[in-house]
Amino acid sequence: MTLLGVATVVRGVTLAATAALLGALALDALIVPPAGPAAVHRRLRRAAVIAAAVLLAGTVGELAVRTQAMVAGSATPLSAAVAAVVARTHFGRIWVVRLALVVAAGFLARSPVRRARTVTLAFTVGIALTTALIGHLADWGDLTPSVALDWAHVVAASLWTGGLAVLAVAGARVEWPPDVLGVVAARFSRLAGICLGIVLVTGAYNAWVQLPAPSAFWTTDYGRVLAVKILAVGALIALGALNRYGIVAYLDARRRRGRGARLLRRARLVLVGPSAHWRRRLPARFATYLVAEAALALVVFACTAVLGESTPPRHVQHLDHRHVEEPSGPVRTTMEALHASGGVPPGWLFTPPAGDAARGRRVFGRLQCYACHAIAGESFPPPTGAGPELSGMGEHHPAGYLAESILNPNAVIVKGPGYIGPDGRSTMPDYRDALSVADLIDLVAYLRSL
Repeated sequence: MTLLGVATVVRGVTLAATAALLGALALDALIVPPAGPAAVHRRLRRAAVIAAAVLLAGTVGELAVRTQAMVAGSATPLSAAVAAVVARTHFGRIWVVRLALVVAAGFLARSPVRRARTVTLAFTVGIALTTALIGHLADWGDLTPSVALDWAHVVAASLWTGGLAVLAVAGARVEWPPDVLGVVAARFSRLAGICLGIVLVTGAYNAWVQLPAPSAFWTTDYGRVLAVKILAVGALIALGALNRYGIVAYLDARRRRGRGARLLRRARLVLVGPSAHWRRRLPARFATYLVAEAALALVVFACTAVLGESTPPRHVQHLDHRHVEEPSGPVRTTMEALHASGGVPPGWLFTPPAGDAARGRRVFGRLQCYACHAIAGESFPPPTGAGPELSGMGEHHPAGYLAESILNPNAVIVKGPGYIGPDGRSTMPDYRDALSVADLIDLVAYLRSL
């Protein structure tokens, strides 16, 4: 399996574990009454601890994948590379916070004290924030509405889908008192409805930001995977609606049934006919629907993992342009002509000498340039900061411009969210103390080779 494939699997496991942890804690604190079956509460605590352990492994794995991508093809020791990623990158700082929250959540989730587990729920919401802070929408900066919307999307989707999966497992083969099952089903249905509204709004915003045009749904890999995810979510919504209005509405005899439940009841009578045993089958059918919805949720997680490791189409919008042609050989002139034209030859461009592209790629990895710049076909992790797509960069900008962008990023400042800091200067780091002249020449040669 390629490094990108491993990264996708690790991200999928991390997302699923976050959802399971958040779902288990929310069920324990908000959905299942304290007087509910003791076996269910024990299973929820056990599920939370297992999810925290898996999330811890996924968190460590994510650091390993990013570090491996950084040292690919270089002689840098792995231990030194890990220290550099943790100490010197945006991902590393967020990773440290996530690690601390995951460890704390794992310890507190074991507590028999309900209040301690409620605190763990707050920690897990913080873990969801770290997911948003290293996602594509963080390109606009950490403290932005985009990150807040992505955070809301992660929390709502995790509560909904993670709660489905954990409830299906924790509630299996448990003798639920009818009144308790009705309360649990009604509460979770209400929570799922709220989460669904948040997911639809924030998901629509995310698609609008990442896709430059509707055609991207069928012309780009990112768009096609997103379309599959949307279809899976649509099927999940349909199943949830049948469950809510056809089963949940009748589990609690004290609940007032709405118009949707009455319509489904009449449709059942027309299609299936009257049945004296349909109410007794409701708990089993409720469990069956939960399992089916949980299976669809796994498809959604798989699509989300692939999208997280893919480059959104908006990153490649700038590829449709041509750069000014560079001189193909030495420019020969006289001193008089040079002075007459303002000190430089007409049409002059700074041209660095030829470098070694292979060494330049290692420099690119050592400096963690992939944290802001995506390159199609490379094994680097997806970017977590703002920066243009570098695929095909060799045909887009002259070598001199690339060198200037590295050494003096404030010479040309690109207008756009995430590119300009609060001080009005470029967000591009200063590499003057980290690059030798040879490193610069090789790095430019690598960019020119793309």
